[in-house]
Amino acid sequence: MDRVISFDCYGTIIDWETGIVQALSEIFAKRGIRVQREEMLKHYAQVEAMLEKEYCCYKDILRNLVAEIARRYGIYVTDKEKNVLVDSLPSWPAFSDSRDALLKIKEKNKIAIISNIDNDLIVRTIENLSVEFDFVITAEMVKAYKPSVKVFEYAYKVFGVPKSKWIHAAQSVYHDILPAKKYGIKVVWIRRRGYGATLPVEGSADLVFENLEELSEYLSEK
Repeated sequence: MDRVISFDCYGTIIDWETGIVQALSEIFAKRGIRVQREEMLKHYAQVEAMLEKEYCCYKDILRNLVAEIARRYGIYVTDKEKNVLVDSLPSWPAFSDSRDALLKIKEKNKIAIISNIDNDLIVRTIENLSVEFDFVITAEMVKAYKPSVKVFEYAYKVFGVPKSKWIHAAQSVYHDILPAKKYGIKVVWIRRRGYGATLPVEGSADLVFENLEELSEYLSEK
């Protein structure tokens, strides 16, 4: 039976911090406001976690997120500006190691994405990445967002493998490591930059790597 290696997408495969900061900085720059990168990402993490407690489409979450972050700085944003994250997301860059590592992992395993995203947005991201995934699980399919365990329950039914044949890799301890481990899956923390644009919560993974290249090297030996 094939082993499934699943991945969070944004933050793990895609460098969403760069995409987020570049998009939001346009709004602040127009108004002559300078916001530090870490401060911007801290607000992003707080607001996104708040908005994802109840399901609605991710594009609406992104629009509301832009409006709320702007509000915290006393800024009113236009409807066009509210779409800055929605419009830019498909072109957010992949980490330099992502594509080659995923292709190497795919040689001996089935690979999957489990992402807090809308179906149409993930399709465009995958097209740009040029990697064929065996499974793609989105929040739109589940009608719930990680860290809800419902997302992993849904993926388990789709993958059709025992938990012993499933490894989940992610950057976010909050969104992925804690709920996946709670569900009984072996989890790998791809540390990247630590917590980044996610809430800083405590939790331990079964394995820790700095990037997907390190994970691919580990899996090639197993």
